[in-house]
Amino acid sequence: MSTSFRSAASAELASAALAGTEAKSDIRKHRNTLAIAFITGLRRSELIEAQQYHSGANSVTRKQANPYYHSPAPTSKHKRVIEPQEPHRPSAHPVQHPVQQRKGSGASARKRILIVSSTLHTGGAERIVACLARHLDRERFDVTVCYLKESGVVGEEIERHGTPLVPVPGLVPGAVDRFTWWKLRRLIRAGAFELIHTHDVHGLMDGVACKLLVRGVKHVHTFHWGNYPERETRYRKIERLVWRVPDRLIAVGHRQADAIRQLYSIPPARLKVIWNGVDTLSPQIAPEVLAITSKTSDPVLASISTMIEQKGLHDLLQAAHLLKNDGASFQLLVIGDGHLRPKLEELAKELGIQDRVHFLGWITQASERALPACDIFVQSSLWEAMSVVVLEAMARGKPIVATRVGDNEHMIEDGVSGRLVSKSDPRALADALGELLRDSAQRERLGAAAKARHGALFTTRHMIEAHEALYESLLA
Repeated sequence: MSTSFRSAASAELASAALAGTEAKSDIRKHRNTLAIAFITGLRRSELIEAQQYHSGANSVTRKQANPYYHSPAPTSKHKRVIEPQEPHRPSAHPVQHPVQQRKGSGASARKRILIVSSTLHTGGAERIVACLARHLDRERFDVTVCYLKESGVVGEEIERHGTPLVPVPGLVPGAVDRFTWWKLRRLIRAGAFELIHTHDVHGLMDGVACKLLVRGVKHVHTFHWGNYPERETRYRKIERLVWRVPDRLIAVGHRQADAIRQLYSIPPARLKVIWNGVDTLSPQIAPEVLAITSKTSDPVLASISTMIEQKGLHDLLQAAHLLKNDGASFQLLVIGDGHLRPKLEELAKELGIQDRVHFLGWITQASERALPACDIFVQSSLWEAMSVVVLEAMARGKPIVATRVGDNEHMIEDGVSGRLVSKSDPRALADALGELLRDSAQRERLGAAAKARHGALFTTRHMIEAHEALYESLLA
């Protein structure tokens, strides 16, 4: 985009913002991709490509991987306490927006926080959004969650726990919308939100635009991607150009933070590390898990993940093959789904381990309905930032064998509170698992140490208090 063209878009947006009008006909001349390009200096084609990814191809992949996906239904009212509902059905009509500015001395004393995510499907980042929404102190913060594209199983959970959940105004389910940044701006103004907290690249782009167009609003952004410096070119360009705009940046792990700082030349003080945190609920084992565990006396291994390349599940199956050849007795539960599932099931047959490996698909609330039934939790990932499911296994007091990626080394003390092995090394993974399969006393010791370490460092309360302190410092 030429400088003069960018300047023209700048002047038009600034004029519309100062006048306080929607100016839809004028803004649609350049669309929101040009507006963000003005803000960031990106070429129009790069922004269109990035937004089309978030609006189209990515959602198809997520829906294929997660059968609990649903599109948002039209709604005219959201209450703070919402009973569980049937899954939403897609609609051809725009979703009606329910947020109104709250008034009154009780409400005005609380800080208005808007947590923004592109989608709310099953995933580590989405779990953290739900945790923040549920546990932030309601005496100090009035919290709303907004999704820019699609809700999902995590969105349902957020509603069940009583946090207002809203779509970006005028959302048409399934439609490509390059105006979400402008609609988010309307939402921020209508709801008198004082701080927005974004959790993905789509949210980052829209949040940056709103930060520049809405006077006084604070912007916090959390990086959840765990494989820096490896990053798709379009996302790397966006993050490199806009990181200076948010008031605070958060990384969820120390390795991740170091890689981000080096990649984008971010001063250490600008990027704060806040570890993820989780707690546990009472176990309620799923019937499909009980159907397997109740019929065997063998130790049960469990893996919980989306079936994508990142998770290294080919290595896990190779390790299971080696364990079987070594004469180990075990059953392996592979919980999750994704585009690799047919290939993984075929690999299990080729390796002759189909009698030991059970592909169970997605199990909702797997940390309560599957994880408690296992004897050893195993993670074979090729990369992570800070794994939520490893934290859930620690909280359950499970002995863990995981790859030495991301902040796993900060979470697990090798030989003390779990076992760490090199990634992409099925033999090392099999050896560590085999040692624990043979030694029940070591399993108990590692599990107890993992639970104690979780309680000391990685609870929900640790994470929430760090976020509350950050919000307070920005809004003081």
